[in-house]
Amino acid sequence: MDGARDPDDDTNSPVTVVVTRTVKRGREAKYEEYLRDITTVAREFPGHLGVNVIRPASPGAREYLLVFRFDSAKSLRRWENSREREVWVAKAAALTEGATTVQELTGMEGWFAVHGRTAPPPPRYKMAILSFVGAVPVIQILNAFLVPRLDWLPALARGAIIGAVMVVLMTYVVMPNIARLFARWLYP
Repeated sequence: MDGARDPDDDTNSPVTVVVTRTVKRGREAKYEEYLRDITTVAREFPGHLGVNVIRPASPGAREYLLVFRFDSAKSLRRWENSREREVWVAKAAALTEGATTVQELTGMEGWFAVHGRTAPPPPRYKMAILSFVGAVPVIQILNAFLVPRLDWLPALARGAIIGAVMVVLMTYVVMPNIARLFARWLYP
């Protein structure tokens, strides 16, 4: 699989969209206002799970990344076809220059999105290896510190709590750092 998504995919899998825009010189303050406003509007949209803004890494750089997450491809399509989004895309066009890139990711692909890369996701075997490398220490830490404190719970409840903590740690802490550390291997 090359990482491309079927636009008609109606599954209930969460979807991540990475939008990259270059802000016109001198329009950075207005773009920051735009970001505040569009994220407020997007948060209210059905199926929206969150947005992260990755600002330019160095002084003078003007490339922003917006990472939107939706609960399903269907919710994403509703957002993409909405009047609200149409209005905000027009506002962005007045503040940005060059091509806007949009990359849609599902599943583990979102863990391996590296800033500044619009290439297809890395091979699945590389994602599997690095997921294993990230999961082993998390499992060990959870077994050492969390499991003993939850032994009074029924097994199903204990497993659900451990699973939720692991997913959050892997998604927001472990895998973004692993993807950054191994970026040269993931994207030769």
